[in-house]
Amino acid sequence: MRTPVPSTSAALTGIGLRLPGGSGPDLRGPDRAWNALLAAESAIGRYPEERWRAMAERLHPEDRSDTPWPVAHLTLPEAGSLDATVLGIRATEGAHLSPTQTLVTQVVAEAIADAGLAPSTLAGPSTGVYLGNATPDEALTTFGRRSRPGLVDLASGGAGMLATPVSRWLDTRGPLVTFDTSCSASMAALDAAHRDLAQGRVDTAIVIGTNTCADPVVIRAFVEGGVLAEDGACLPYDVGARGYVRGEAVVAVVLRRYVRARADQDRVYALIDHTLMGADGRSAGTGMPSRPAQAELLTRVYDQAGLSPERVDYLIGHGTATRAGDRAELAALRQVFDRPERDRPLLVGSVKGLWGHAEAASALTGVVAAALSLHHGIVPPTTGHTEPNPDLGEGLTVATEAVEIPPKVVGVTGLGFSGAIGHTIMSRVPAAARGRRGGLTSASVGGALALPVSSPTESGVRAAAEVLAPAVAGPGRARAGRIGDHLVRRRDHHRVRAAVLSAPNTAGSAEAWEALAQGRSHPDLVGPTEGRSPWRQVWVFGGQGSAHPRMGLRLCREDPMFAENLEAVLRELELPWRPGDTGELGLAFLQQATFAVQVALAHTLRDRYGLVPDAVVGHSMGEVAAAHVAGILPLDQAARLARARSTLLERIVHEGGLVAAQLDAHEAQELTDRYGLEIACRNSPRDVVLSGDRDSLDALVADLTERGVRNTRVSQAPPAHSRHVEGLQSLLAAELEGLRPEPGEVEMVSTVTGRPIVGTDLTADYWVRQLRAPVEFEQATISCASGATLAVEISPRPVLGPAMAHTRARHHLTLDITAAGDPEHEPLGPARVAAHAYTHHIPLTWPFTAACAPLEAEPAPWTPTVSDRWTDRIAHLEGVERHAVVLDQVHREVADLAAVEVTDHDLDTDLADLGVNSLHLLSLRATLLQALPQRPTALPDHQPTIRSIAKALEELLPPPATNTA
Repeated sequence: MRTPVPSTSAALTGIGLRLPGGSGPDLRGPDRAWNALLAAESAIGRYPEERWRAMAERLHPEDRSDTPWPVAHLTLPEAGSLDATVLGIRATEGAHLSPTQTLVTQVVAEAIADAGLAPSTLAGPSTGVYLGNATPDEALTTFGRRSRPGLVDLASGGAGMLATPVSRWLDTRGPLVTFDTSCSASMAALDAAHRDLAQGRVDTAIVIGTNTCADPVVIRAFVEGGVLAEDGACLPYDVGARGYVRGEAVVAVVLRRYVRARADQDRVYALIDHTLMGADGRSAGTGMPSRPAQAELLTRVYDQAGLSPERVDYLIGHGTATRAGDRAELAALRQVFDRPERDRPLLVGSVKGLWGHAEAASALTGVVAAALSLHHGIVPPTTGHTEPNPDLGEGLTVATEAVEIPPKVVGVTGLGFSGAIGHTIMSRVPAAARGRRGGLTSASVGGALALPVSSPTESGVRAAAEVLAPAVAGPGRARAGRIGDHLVRRRDHHRVRAAVLSAPNTAGSAEAWEALAQGRSHPDLVGPTEGRSPWRQVWVFGGQGSAHPRMGLRLCREDPMFAENLEAVLRELELPWRPGDTGELGLAFLQQATFAVQVALAHTLRDRYGLVPDAVVGHSMGEVAAAHVAGILPLDQAARLARARSTLLERIVHEGGLVAAQLDAHEAQELTDRYGLEIACRNSPRDVVLSGDRDSLDALVADLTERGVRNTRVSQAPPAHSRHVEGLQSLLAAELEGLRPEPGEVEMVSTVTGRPIVGTDLTADYWVRQLRAPVEFEQATISCASGATLAVEISPRPVLGPAMAHTRARHHLTLDITAAGDPEHEPLGPARVAAHAYTHHIPLTWPFTAACAPLEAEPAPWTPTVSDRWTDRIAHLEGVERHAVVLDQVHREVADLAAVEVTDHDLDTDLADLGVNSLHLLSLRATLLQALPQRPTALPDHQPTIRSIAKALEELLPPPATNTA
């Protein structure tokens, strides 16, 4: 029986990394790292020629070599190359990030995404950031001789500032600390994070290890010291070991309190059970390892953890492949772990033959390797080890190939040149805590879903879709419920939004995800669109013509929630019709069935997504459903009204009908006078419906057809909203006696008046008048669209979209249109509405209430910053044109820094009044001046306004280039 997880254990839930890829690209993500561990092919090489030439220039002439030194290197980004806006970081801040800060920010973002944590949830004092770093590379560059740093450069050149952009991005207010204990720095960071988690000081810890090998002067000291393997072969614990090779790495892990991680169904790679830091004390010399100190530390850490060393299955040692280092370490390991009661030798390994010695990041790199070993249940081979060092003895062994004996407890050692040493005990996660992969919730089983994706930028949305596409397309693909939980709960929701429609029990088509990734349209894709504020939502219920023969059939089969809602309405109507019934339906059955489907669609949107409209409007018979959804007529009274109205209208079907035509108001009036017809509906500035007897309508259709005017007979329609209904009005009044409308919960816009109406006014008298009065749908559309509005047509077949689009164009409305009904893809209808609501920032609830483990996905690609060189754009400009470009650039930069919205009216506003502080001004100056070829250090005299700064900047610009062509 497994020992309960200690209350002080931390769950390692997320991994982000940038590790050397050898001849290939840098490794990103835990899957690539694990594959590299199993392949055991060394990523150690030599500096690329171009990079080496630039480095050699900084060496003393006697130290320069034509042959690049060995290294396990990364592809270091350019300073300021991070597209910070994809994280919601101001572009001006991203422009000043150093290469290491850029990598740290990217890797932390990848670790958080891998952990399945929405970044916004990490804001506040419950999150700590702990970084281990020992390299002075960027400080030497920024603050070297003859350099001219400014105040803003302090934020990118100081080693203690490497994690500051992460804290600023996430708004963390817990510990923000940098440790420099040389090669054990990231172990010291891990130890501090683990203690803070165990003591309840933080709930989440982000631990980072960094190492770059960019300054050759630093490397020269290692070369002179003789500890580096000149041939680039790092052979840990091997008889042929002759030194190590420096390695570049940036690694980040997310640690959470175990109880919290289990409650949230996080994927837990491994548990951090105990950590301990110590020191070599009075060793043989500075940087010389101490066997007694190491053995003492190991004994203490296992005693404190209450764990016998014989329980350890695998140990990732420091293993630098230096003779003195390996000898002392192996002697300490033998002293602590080589016990007679062990049934097999302790497996010992090192990652330095694979990725080089990542120094300050090396311990955390080992922790990641240990976590992946525990997660996959395999001990990977140790790259570079072929012939055992005799110092291993009989109780220790190094795996030269993968060992498929699932380790349960793994130890990781980190030793520092500084004398600071540490050890971490890790263990395999109980099966109950490995994260449920669950599916759909009971509220959405069988129904189509909208799967939301968002980012601060459109490129970020495409990048997210790029990594999600394989998750829905390949073998063992994730189900929609798990993807939905991940996208809703484990990601933030930004201003650029899209949604993929998921057919029942699927995760959406791979083609839709691929289209989103590639910036193409697709029928199952909504967006991406950008917005900041919620749009107004109006539900529109169609009238005659909204039905189709198979309406509701597929929805009932594939969406149990819709089927249940529809059955409730049909029972209230006492209607024997069911979706799929064959045979000709009379008008009464047709209109009542349409009403039932409309109400069931509306209730499904409410029940599944919590959607409630800001207003409703109904077209003719659609007003009955609108009144019910608005809360004005309870279902029993709405059903009574729908039944009475449709039954009476069926009596006059033989007397005439309706014709829809593309005519303006003047043409429509002229034709009604000519043919003795009446205008039944004014749908838009160019769409009307004419009502009358059959002979008159036949003559009208012949006339319109001859003139090439588009027209359509409305199927099975009576001559509604004309004198033909006048004989029915008293009968309807009698049927509706005692109708008791309520005030309602949602605004209703009447198509009798084209204006909002009070719910209690929808008495029997209103419905009697409504039967005769023309439908003023154009005016109702205008009344509904006050501000940015999403119009959703709630009908089996959408018919009003074109009319609303014509009204939008004529009256310049901010109006988007979608529909809940889709005859071709009916089960997707409700999901399409939810998708449009999401992309229009309309609040909604999601049916993904069953917490699932986060998705396994590759890290999203990073889009390099697109250099918008405004200085290139003005190269051939002069005068007013040149001034306009410079003014616009300054305006953009100020707007990015300001605390308020900056408009064209603020060109002469003091920047302090826009919330731009003194540090912002320094950043602004640096950004503007760095773009100039001569790199000046100051602007000419100017006032603190956009216009004045632009004029001063123009004084520094080179003269316009002359065309020689």
